[in-house]
Amino acid sequence: MPRGKSRAGLIAPFRVWVYISPVMNTKEKKILGSVSVFHLFNDASVVALPTIYPILYTQGYLIKRYADIGTMMLIGLIVSVVFHFFVGHWAKGRHYRLLLVLDDLVVGLFLLLTPLAKNYLALVFLYIGVRIGSSIYHPVGISWITHVFRGKHFDRAMGIQSAFGDVGVLAAFLGTGYLAQRYDWTNPLYLWGILCIIAALAGLVMSRGTNGGEGNSKEDEEPVSWRETFRDQRYLILPALLSGVSWGITLAYGPSLLNHRLGASMSLTGIVLGCWIGAGTIASLMYGRVVARVGRYGAIILGCVLTAVTTCIIGFSMNVLLTAVLMATFGWSLFLTFPALLTLVGSVAKTKNRTAAFSLNANVQIIGNASFTFAAGFMSDAWGINTPFFLLGAISLIVAVYVIALNKRFAHRGAAAMPPAPSEIVS
Repeated sequence: MPRGKSRAGLIAPFRVWVYISPVMNTKEKKILGSVSVFHLFNDASVVALPTIYPILYTQGYLIKRYADIGTMMLIGLIVSVVFHFFVGHWAKGRHYRLLLVLDDLVVGLFLLLTPLAKNYLALVFLYIGVRIGSSIYHPVGISWITHVFRGKHFDRAMGIQSAFGDVGVLAAFLGTGYLAQRYDWTNPLYLWGILCIIAALAGLVMSRGTNGGEGNSKEDEEPVSWRETFRDQRYLILPALLSGVSWGITLAYGPSLLNHRLGASMSLTGIVLGCWIGAGTIASLMYGRVVARVGRYGAIILGCVLTAVTTCIIGFSMNVLLTAVLMATFGWSLFLTFPALLTLVGSVAKTKNRTAAFSLNANVQIIGNASFTFAAGFMSDAWGINTPFFLLGAISLIVAVYVIALNKRFAHRGAAAMPPAPSEIVS
């Protein structure tokens, strides 16, 4: 093993590790590697349960209506909002490593318990447990990355950790659909529950020699100001809202659209959704180069426009192959906006407010996710399972127009009131 190569390098994909290693020291590799692993299994485990909703709905077991899906998502996400605010206020600059371990442990435990549910209320209760555990990662893991990396390294690290989360979702879509169809709906939950607990222990070992305070300054010791946080982040609320709506609608109703409307098997459904997240993973890995050409605002505008076009066509499509191509395009455009939005959030926030800023961003996404996913369940019962994708297309178009207008407005007035561009961040 070459000198200086961390244990995290044994776990991360070789090409990705070669890509980041020339510009990172051993401790930075450990932090980015462990955070990426936490993200991978956190997102994979959260996706596992919604992926089997079509089976529970078709069997009439635990889920009777699409509205039941929307209601469960709403309740779980409301809980996430509360815990995001709590974590964002309390965890600033401390205990990052152990909190991320706790995230994967809690998620894994509740996934293992979910097959014991005998009625809808029990299913909702256990889903709430999963959401409590998963609400730790985004305000804590993203904040840790923000404190450690600066400038171009910040964009690169943000894209890499985002890509690992995408890989987790891809694995969950492909594996969960196959296992649920081949064996039983409980099998993938047991598998991801166990893997999540193993990942918590692996991340703990990988991050050995680091602690939650890397990169902290004296300003981190100052109290969080939510007023400043809201003021600094106000222009990013609508793009964050769209991110949550896009994720929630695809996760909650994408499997049912493919399985019920287009007649795809659960295995094929997993493959099509895998195209969505696979293209998103590529977008995350490409993010650093894309943003160097079009900028962060350009990446968000491009993503919104493509999302609007593709989701509207998905709503009309009756062909599985066409839908798979559209889902891949949709995934690439959507996941390009995630790291762009997060880097803007981190760059505009004051150091003392960064954890709170990521908590606020995550909560705005959750509010969009919960409210529109809840409404989309009733819309699906009334007008069809394709209706949520028309809704998503309309919202994407509105946000694209908003960001374009906002960018033009501040281009005339000067960029001082807008979040800084990449070149404005000191490396």
